[in-house]
Amino acid sequence: MMFVLNNIKGALPIKIWQEGIENIDENCLKQAENLSRLPFAEKWIALMPDTHAGKGMPIGGVIACEEVVIPNAVGVILAVEWPLCRLTLL
Repeated sequence: MMFVLNNIKGALPIKIWQEGIENIDENCLKQAENLSRLPFAEKWIALMPDTHAGKGMPIGGVIACEEVVIPNAVGVILAVEWPLCRLTLL
């Protein structure tokens, strides 16, 4: 189930793929609100079912941007998985 928060003045809508807002922590919602006010953000912000607060951007959050790449939005979660990989150096 998905619902939309679109009552934030001067911000893009936030689409949330969960049953209700009560399952999302306040820090995660605040981060999504901050993203929705960025001048280069496009159309809406999305929060996936597993969303939770991250470092500036919610984990499980999606932002589409025009002509901008936000390293924090694409790279922080990788640190969770990479330590589990063993690499052989040649």
